Amino acid sequence: MGWSKGFVLGLALGLTATVSLATDNTQNREQINELPVHIYNRYLIVAEGSIGNVHGLRLLVDTGTSTTAIDRRLAKRLGLPGQPAKLVNFDKIVPVEWGIIPEITLGPEQVLRVPVFIEDLSYLHAGPSPIDGIIGLDLLRRKTFMVDYEAGRVLFGATETAGMHSVPMRVSQIAISVEAQLNGHAVWMIADTGLLRTTLYERGVEAVLENDRVQGHVVAQSLGGPVENRVSTVLQLRCGGQELDREVLFVAMPASHRLSDVAGFLGPASFNPKQVVFDFESNQLLWKN
Repeated sequence: MGWSKGFVLGLALGLTATVSLATDNTQNREQINELPVHIYNRYLIVAEGSIGNVHGLRLLVDTGTSTTAIDRRLAKRLGLPGQPAKLVNFDKIVPVEWGIIPEITLGPEQVLRVPVFIEDLSYLHAGPSPIDGIIGLDLLRRKTFMVDYEAGRVLFGATETAGMHSVPMRVSQIAISVEAQLNGHAVWMIADTGLLRTTLYERGVEAVLENDRVQGHVVAQSLGGPVENRVSTVLQLRCGGQELDREVLFVAMPASHRLSDVAGFLGPASFNPKQVVFDFESNQLLWKN
């Protein structure tokens, strides 16, 4: 595990997505827009898009990041002035900046006047080139969407979900969480498309762990610098009736109490799915193997 970026939550006061879609809600329900994407390492979703008048950008589609972000290099290119802000990254408070960009375009989807964090994303790589920005939950939760891992595309709008596995979702401004079973106990976990391996917090799940085996340690790079992860094996991990890989990572609990009701992060790609649907009308996470 060379890097990790899925554990970032915005703390900037009043920094919420007050953007306007180019289409209204009625059109959103009826129209399905297709966006070609590249899938790296079986889970990282990278789309080509434009911000303002800068085209050909590589943007990571990431439900585990609460607020859309752009790299400092891109902000400079856009001439975007930044204002001070803070992020929670694992157990660190990281100073960043924020600003408002005129628009983001992803294929047929266009969002106007988007508040974004301005960060150093140089630690983020997917494929041969660095990432220019992260499309976060603030934009993604505005419309049901499907990630088609097999076909390399994202479909925005209601899609056919008959016969899919499903689990209820809790959707807030900062996270999507789903219920999983850890050693027979129910726990809530953030559904993070930016992660492949299940990641649990060191504190908060001690009561449901039974002789988990420590197999080693790995160091990941994040916005806040290096983060040490303990690799362990749990007795059981299930979600929506599906058995998941029992090898998990443990990290320190973040300083923010806003995550006190979740046990960690679950990557939907860990289901080995052909397709995953984030249905915000029925509040369900669905997938097909």
